[in-house]
Amino acid sequence: MQFEIPTTLLGCRLVNVDGNKYCSVYTGQIPQGDNADSFRGYEVTKLSADPTVFDQLADLKSPTERRLLAVLKMAAGGKSQPYIVGVVPETKAASSTNKADSK
Repeated sequence: MQFEIPTTLLGCRLVNVDGNKYCSVYTGQIPQGDNADSFRGYEVTKLSADPTVFDQLADLKSPTERRLLAVLKMAAGGKSQPYIVGVVPETKAASSTNKADSK
């Protein structure tokens, strides 16, 4: 099952280790609740991602609001964690090209 994660996307990194590609996505959020007293600036999270995500973010130059497509993968200790499989394409605002007929 896939789900969307709306987030502030800070960056994306692709590394090649012994011929295997690994990708990480870095997101940030304003700390809330009990964490707020322990942070200054953004609370940063690193998420594993499919290497194709790096290519999907070719236009990323600075932090931006994006929606990431994720699935849950098994992690250590029988827990699950999100694994980013794609970026939801941004929808362009519909321009008002409909003009009233002048008849």
